Amino acid sequence: MNLFKGLFRTVFARTYHYWSSGNITAFDKEAYEHELVRGVVDAIASNAAKAEAMHVVVDENGRVREIKRNSPYSRLLNSAPNALMTGYDFKYRLFSQQEQYTTAFCYVRWDGMKPAMLLPIDYTSAKIIRPEAGGGYLLEFTSPEGDQLTVDLEDVIVLRKLFGNSEVMGDGNAPIENTLNMIKAADDALMQAMSVSNKVRGVFKIKKGMLSPEDKTKQSDLFASQFAAAAQNGGFITTDSTEDYQALNAQTLTANALQMQEIKKNLYRYWHVSEAIITGDYTDTQYQAFFESVIEPRLMAAAQAFTNGFFTAREKAAGNRILFNSSMLMHASVSTKINLLREARETGLFTINEQRELFGYAPIEGGDERQVSLNYVKGTDQSKYQTGEETPDESDAPKPDDKTEGDENGQEQAG
Repeated sequence: MNLFKGLFRTVFARTYHYWSSGNITAFDKEAYEHELVRGVVDAIASNAAKAEAMHVVVDENGRVREIKRNSPYSRLLNSAPNALMTGYDFKYRLFSQQEQYTTAFCYVRWDGMKPAMLLPIDYTSAKIIRPEAGGGYLLEFTSPEGDQLTVDLEDVIVLRKLFGNSEVMGDGNAPIENTLNMIKAADDALMQAMSVSNKVRGVFKIKKGMLSPEDKTKQSDLFASQFAAAAQNGGFITTDSTEDYQALNAQTLTANALQMQEIKKNLYRYWHVSEAIITGDYTDTQYQAFFESVIEPRLMAAAQAFTNGFFTAREKAAGNRILFNSSMLMHASVSTKINLLREARETGLFTINEQRELFGYAPIEGGDERQVSLNYVKGTDQSKYQTGEETPDESDAPKPDDKTEGDENGQEQAG
């Protein structure tokens, strides 16, 4: 956080009129520490972070006409956003915070008109404020160490989800708190049941009357030592007519398997994931549903947020965009990939190197040439393709330098 203090130290001297557009408190750390919640967040963030950021130029129809391979924007997003993170770490951090808090912030440090560093903002609370003088807005946030820091909102890229009521922030994960409390209560009850069942074995009755507390304790300790010796070495426990032992089956009320499964489904439904996605044991159809309903919207929102944060209105009018490209085909099964390539080979949809990439092989020399079948032709060229001759319309058509009979007659008559 010292890095943040150094970056934002010039902002603190200003006087602010606090105008809040909504506060947000970080998702309860205890909930994120739960294995199921962390598994859900990790499944979303790890799949979204695999997307490659691209700086492209689109035409007036919105189609990509150029990919800028050496763009500083894509290098920052994919390789080295800052001194502490790789591109994957950076994207994972942002998408993870987006799931935990429903709002993620990325600070952009500029070097003139080009971004020089991207840094995710860690916070426990944040709000948008408006200064007394001047336009624009400021982001004021509290760091996990308790420091209050402020930065111009123009230098911050905001990723949101569940963006329904607040003007700037996501709406938070409060609706899932009851489910998380039930999961925690069930876990605690199970731990207590195991603890009681392992410590309280039964009731030892002494039938002798008027024993002092000290004598009761001695008799109980003697029986306990016999019980422990029998459990460790095997054998029997003996009692006389003045003693009696009754085994105690202590049970604590816990949720059964069906109830726990339904509670977990509430969590899965909230994040639009399935147990198969969490465990990695998914089919092509299951991953396609997960990609289209969860990953693709995150990537689309991130692409628009970084486009607006990086480029001026003039640059955007010239077609500059940031796209996050993640091929769902990379996660398909081998049989699915083979069937697709078999169907697409005659149309030249994939180059040889693109086909090799799907199976994890390195590119080869000359593999970027696109191979197509000669079994397809435009509808207007069918006759020429089948006979090797020009169509009647083409053979009868006048050539540019030819003169029609009517023209020749006309010239003769004119002469």
